[in-house]
Amino acid sequence: MLVLHGCSSSNYYNVVKLALLEKQLQFVESVVYPGAGERYRDDYLDHSPLGKLPCLQTDEGYLSESRCIVEYLERAHPERPLYPAEAFGVGKLLELTQSIDLYLELPARRVLPYLFAGKQVPDRLANDVKATLAQGTRALAHHARFEAFVLGGDQLTAADIAVAIHAPAVRYITTKVLSYDPLAELPGLVEYLARMEQRPTIQRVRKDQAEDRPKFFAHIKQLFG
Repeated sequence: MLVLHGCSSSNYYNVVKLALLEKQLQFVESVVYPGAGERYRDDYLDHSPLGKLPCLQTDEGYLSESRCIVEYLERAHPERPLYPAEAFGVGKLLELTQSIDLYLELPARRVLPYLFAGKQVPDRLANDVKATLAQGTRALAHHARFEAFVLGGDQLTAADIAVAIHAPAVRYITTKVLSYDPLAELPGLVEYLARMEQRPTIQRVRKDQAEDRPKFFAHIKQLFG
């Protein structure tokens, strides 16, 4: 039995969870708040050496890093694929998901501590983050199609999972902390996200996310005051 360790407030946890749900795989969830910095839980570091969420427990051992976990799921359980059939399509999918991770989600995460603390982001950091977000927005506009699924055609893929999970989080964080939504002007994105939110799998993820949020914020408060 697959065991997904982490918490539903984590975007990357939800990327893997949504992949599991879309592939209709049997799994159980183990709620973990791993700590941070010197206060990481040693038992969790045994399974996810960098302390990252999520961690997937398989019959063969543990895997961390959401992209690696989705890759494993696709190879171990090829039914209900989340990758295109052709090699070039897989390459384009990975190009898109890496652009989202590195140039949208990661820079937005840099200002997340200021959201938790209720403090203003220093101008230098804000400008640096906005510049990187602008790069990510250009890449997303170039690679994605929002008429149906983001790679085109009628197949939901891991690229759709990345957009559906990360784009709303990026918009929320940047709007709250920077008074700036880098994705606001992308044609069709808002409508695409609204359609995705109607999927039962995403509704399950959002419900669990909302239920976990108070516990997660209590954990953050305990860590950082």
